[in-house]
Amino acid sequence: MRVLALILLASCAVEPSALTAQHPANPSADTGRLAGAPATLRPGVASYVDVPALRTDPAPAPHHHHGS
Repeated sequence: MRVLALILLASCAVEPSALTAQHPANPSADTGRLAGAPATLRPGVASYVDVPALRTDPAPAPHHHHGS
């Protein structure tokens, strides 16, 4: 019974759609398409004005509690 169900299920399988030329898994896509970070993540390409600025002042000295 399981074999029959498997055969019937396999007969309903569809052919996968073709990959576009820009898809990274397509062997005919441009060489180097996976090299480096996307343009928006490279330094100097995009500016993020809504992100808080980095701290430029020196960090405060660590505070330790000493037992008496």
